[in-house]
Amino acid sequence: MNFNLTQIPERTSKPRNHGLTMVMDKGLSVEEAKNFLSAAGPHVDIVKLGFGTSFVTPNLRTKIELYQAANIPVYFGGTLFEAFLIRNQFDEYVRVIKDYGISYMEVSDGSITIPHAEKCGYIEKLTKHGLVLSEVGSKDAEHIIPLQMDRTDARRARSRFQLRDRGSARRWQRRHLPRQRRSTRRSRTGNPHADPR
Repeated sequence: MNFNLTQIPERTSKPRNHGLTMVMDKGLSVEEAKNFLSAAGPHVDIVKLGFGTSFVTPNLRTKIELYQAANIPVYFGGTLFEAFLIRNQFDEYVRVIKDYGISYMEVSDGSITIPHAEKCGYIEKLTKHGLVLSEVGSKDAEHIIPLQMDRTDARRARSRFQLRDRGSARRWQRRHLPRQRRSTRRSRTGNPHADPR
């Protein structure tokens, strides 16, 4: 750091086992990647070549080698994995990651539907070639995990996280339940949603 600030945790040095920082490269040129590394290289642990940008990025090999020379592992975004998979080109995907010296891979199902057991099978196959990362969720609105909970789910979650005291329960309720489902007990101010403290 350039100067001292109190109460800032000390940043561990590379290679880190915790506190990892992943950055998504959404199609930087080689020169932009060089500039990025000159400014942020010591703070970045992994670079994800986002979405399917690797398919159209000029000088892709040069850019990957640039990141690797800075001791930053690179991996293709899960959308590219899905693009190969939907075309029945899984073996070709494996050839591509080997050709580019990629040892991190992302298995995702954000754009296509892959049965869970099949997704686990791809993860198992790819572990022979490196470290596999996987996300949870979907880009399809019909398959998105709901953010709202009904009262039964809320009670289960509260008991799971052991929110026994009233203050913790209220804070949890404000964060996780829609306003109309919260308790409508009025505070001293007359506002049913105000914290009575």
